[in-house]
Parts: sequence; structure tokens; C-alpha cells
Amino acid sequence: MENSRTLIEVATILVFAVLQSIFGIGLLFFGTPTLLLLGFPFVDTLAVLLPASITVSLLQVAGGKLPDPERIRSIVIWCLIPLAVVLVGSIGFGWDVKLDLFVAIILLAYVPIRVSSRMMEPFRDSVRRLPKLWLIVIGVVHGLSNLGGGLLGIFAANSLADRLAIRSYVAFCYLCFAAIQLTALAILTPHVMYLGQFGYAALAAGVFVIVERRLFGSISAPAFESLFTVLIGCYSALLFLKQTGVFNSAMPS
Repeated sequence: MENSRTLIEVATILVFAVLQSIFGIGLLFFGTPTLLLLGFPFVDTLAVLLPASITVSLLQVAGGKLPDPERIRSIVIWCLIPLAVVLVGSIGFGWDVKLDLFVAIILLAYVPIRVSSRMMEPFRDSVRRLPKLWLIVIGVVHGLSNLGGGLLGIFAANSLADRLAIRSYVAFCYLCFAAIQLTALAILTPHVMYLGQFGYAALAAGVFVIVERRLFGSISAPAFESLFTVLIGCYSALLFLKQTGVFNSAMPS
């Protein structure tokens, strides 16, 4: 039924807008597999989540600090251009590359790495030595599957020092991601665009205002690190469960 579909979309935005307001990622990071597991087509999933995601990211960027010009240039050249190319291929030409398992393995491996300083240093070293390769992979993965948020979170956490800088960097990248994706949707699949998306954007903005005032400032740096690690672990487990066929649902009509 149409009502049940709307309720699912609203609940998804409410829950994951809270996570995105705290960590900079959430609506696409968790919302995409949630709606796909429930049977939503990929372009419909994008249409539901992107307006809300771009709104939260825009508010975070407006209230935070932009990355320095050199970082912005690297993001544009090495991440956004590959993202745009593969996104057009995915939506316009029907490229269908399943990257769920690849992302799940990387994220699952990263959980013990985050809790072990001995294992963390080589990982940080790879981010420092190969930032361009990391950005290319993030762009390609996100353009094909909308699952680049986990890799972006790993990259930002190992490139920047404090939680506000990490969230600001991720929010800026997500704002750019969503702007490119929403533009591609409007051009290539205009039939999925509808007025209700403005309502979802307003809903996400309301969640951000409440969470920003009441939650983000009260979370300590160690708690932020721990929660981020737990979220990555949960997300990788979710993707593995999807691969094993645990979640097989029909899209609500």
C-alpha cells in the first residue's frame, strides 16, 4: 500500500538523519541498504534519500569549516569526476556492478584495526601514501552502489585529527556527492522526482536542528570514536546478511 511505503520512507529518514547529524554520514550510508533490502529500486532509493541527505550536509557545511583549497581540489579531481562518470554509466547505461561484499569486507576488516593501535598505523600509512587512489575508489564505489560512505569515513578518520574536522570533511564530500547524484537523477530519470522530496528534506533539517543542539556537543571524542567503530561494524554485518539472502523482501506497493 502507498501509505506503508510512505511510512517506511519517513521512518528511514528520521532514524538515519540522526546518525548523519552526528557523524556526517547516515542517510545514504545506512538508508540505501535498508531501502534496497526492502525491495526499493536503486533510482527510487536515491530519489527518497538524496534530498534529505543534501539538506543535512548543507546545514553541516554552513555551520562548520570548509576543507582547505588543496583538499577540495583533490576531492573534485580524484573523487567527484570518477563518481560522475560511473553514476551516468549506472543510471543511463544500466551498468550493474555488485560491490556490497567488497565494501562489507573492507569495513569488517577495519573494525579490529580501529581498536588496535598496532594495526591502525599501517592503515593510516596507506591513506597518507595513497590518498588519490583512496579518493578514486570512494568515488567509483559511491557512484555504482551509493555505498562509498563507509570508505569515506575511514579515509576522513585517518586524514584528519578531530571529530569536528572529520564531520565537516565528510559533510562537504556528501554534499558534493548528493548534488551530482540529484542532478543526474533529474536529467536521466525525471519520472522519480516528486514534490514529496521537499517534505523529506524539511524533515531531515528538523532532525538536524534538534540533534545538533542536544546531542553532538555532548558526545566526547572517545565516545565518538567508539560509536563510529560500532556503526561501521553493524553496517558490514548488514551487508553480509544481505549477501547470504537473510533479507529478501518485496517492495511495498
